[in-house]
Amino acid sequence: MNELSKYSNAATESEQTYTHEVLFEQHIPECIQLAVNNFEDFKHQPTHIEQWFTQRIINNPWQKNLPGIGVGIKHNGRLVAFRAIFAQPWWLNGQSTMIAFCANTSVDKQYRGLGLASLLIQHSSQFAAITGSTTAGFITQKAYKKLGYIGVGGSSNDFFRVRVSFQGSLIKRFGKLLGSWSGCLLDLSLQSRDSKLQVKPGFYLEESFHCDEQYDQLWEREKHNYPSCLERSSNYLNWRLFAAPTCQLHLSALYDNSSTLQGFAIWHVQHFSDSISMAVLRDIFYPQHDETYLLTLLALLIKQWRAQGISWANLEVTSAQLKTIFTKLGYKALHSQGNRYHIHSAFPLSSGTIDNWFRSGLDGDYFDYSL
Repeated sequence: MNELSKYSNAATESEQTYTHEVLFEQHIPECIQLAVNNFEDFKHQPTHIEQWFTQRIINNPWQKNLPGIGVGIKHNGRLVAFRAIFAQPWWLNGQSTMIAFCANTSVDKQYRGLGLASLLIQHSSQFAAITGSTTAGFITQKAYKKLGYIGVGGSSNDFFRVRVSFQGSLIKRFGKLLGSWSGCLLDLSLQSRDSKLQVKPGFYLEESFHCDEQYDQLWEREKHNYPSCLERSSNYLNWRLFAAPTCQLHLSALYDNSSTLQGFAIWHVQHFSDSISMAVLRDIFYPQHDETYLLTLLALLIKQWRAQGISWANLEVTSAQLKTIFTKLGYKALHSQGNRYHIHSAFPLSSGTIDNWFRSGLDGDYFDYSL
């Protein structure tokens, strides 16, 4: 336990001492209570934060590689701020390593404005050789930059949106019969856009509920073309998607005409009304040396989403290559207030690694709750 600093608090007494320490599994109930007391979303759904700690930290096979489950700040022995940290297996510059991703930073309302959140960011950067966050708010991004973090991939989130179908919107406006009929007609106007997506002969999409050895074979074949990305072995994917999920995710596998796995996509659906929904692409993995695999995967995904009556798709996985391809396809770039994805490294990372970092919606805690 280390003394952080002394703050004057005119509202109470004179000087008060704050200490920081590494948190362990026994501190999780305190962390949960602090988060529930200070965030409206968790007040209404406390099981979401409880489930997150259970699945992402307690049941995390890679957590033992970190010194604890996070960092906390105490005042007179009481936890008043914390930052959870969970381990993710990573592929970086041709080697397997580990990144510690930070999540659920919480500061007691009575202690806000004292700089405790910045201190948590500072001390979490010492938790592992590489630490990161995928949910840095616009104001917090300034603190990250000051403390030596790097916004990977550039100045934006680089998310995109694409219209999948008009049917849901028109059903909401005109009713099911007229809306479906007019929506089908308008969907024909999307064909010219989608004609850029050429499906490779014999390729097909299939939903998977377990990752077998073909996922390991694909990962071993293609990982060397990725300078920096989350590990996508069957061991990791089965844990993340099926053994310890925090929200329902779909896994769509791309097979060629010999039933060999050639790529996959991970996504979920957000419902806004009875007729309007949006698919959110959280992750995609494919042979980067040949973009026709990606175009085939996108074509089959959009066809499937349209058949399910989905109106929109948000593409929330990105890289330099994906950004270029999504732009060429005419997809709409979503406005973002800066870049939410920040990394701190104890050793220098080349500009090539930073610029070509593959940013997945599975990397950190972004949308990592029940939907």
